[in-house]
Order: sequence, then structure tokens, then C-alpha cells
Amino acid sequence: MASSRLERIGTIFTRVEGLITRGAMKPDDRPLWFDIYKRFPPLTEPKFAKPLPEIKPIRPILYEEDVVRAKFHSAGQGYGVINMLSPTGETPIKKLVKQYEKLKAEGVPETELVEKVSAAVDTQYTQRQEAVPQKPIVKNPDSVTAQVLAEADLKNIFIEK
Repeated sequence: MASSRLERIGTIFTRVEGLITRGAMKPDDRPLWFDIYKRFPPLTEPKFAKPLPEIKPIRPILYEEDVVRAKFHSAGQGYGVINMLSPTGETPIKKLVKQYEKLKAEGVPETELVEKVSAAVDTQYTQRQEAVPQKPIVKNPDSVTAQVLAEADLKNIFIEK
């Protein structure tokens, strides 16, 4: 059991060489690279026992926006639903951060920033929601799905009656 791991596992060259010497592979069927590798072996034999990589500590990467987002989420103002198909590409959190920076530049105290920005973005959000038509447009009004959607109150779906 004094053999090294390299001898136990072997390289692709030693495996093919073993197949040829034991008759499992005909010399005519050997790969093209085999003769080249045999004639010009590498300067250092490939080893599988590599040293463990050095473990470096992960640097904390925080941007200014991350601190602002954390303030909004801790205040319960994080909006979870994001429309990925939106052509504007602006999420509610991006709007919060922009509004936050705008009000901060105007000199609003730090204690009031989160509340004022949340209120401003909430009013924009509700205005936009009211402008959206409530009933979906259907191609076939006689279908069962269209009838169910016509009867459904999607805006107040989670309110108990």
C-alpha cells in the first residue's frame, strides 16, 4: 500500500497505456495524442493531489443604496412584488432610493426621510394602480375562464367577507 494516489487513480496516459499493454485496446486503436505524449512527456507530471486553495476572507460589499434599502425594509416598507415585464425597469425600491436621495439633498432630517419617502412613493403607487383597468381584456367572452374572471374581484382577493 505504499503506492501514491497518482498511481492508484492514474492519468489518462497511464490508463490508455495499461489498456494497450494488457490487450484491451489494439495498438492501432490508440488515440492520436498517445504517441506525441509518449515522445514529448510534460516537464512536470500532472498530479491530482493539489494543495488546498488559500481561503481569503470575504470583503463586505455595501453600497449607499443598500443602507437605504435596509432602512425601508426594517420599517416594513419593502415592496415584494416586482413586474419583470415592466418597460420602465424601475422597481418600487429604486423609486424609494431616488426619492430618498432627492429629499436628503433638499435637507430633510434623517429621522423623517424614511416616512416621507414611503408616503410619497405610496401615493405614486396608488395613483398608478387606480389608472390601471380593473378587469382583464379577454379575447373570447363566452369562455369559462372569461366568465370566472368577470365575476372575480381581483383587487380585493385577500379581504375576508
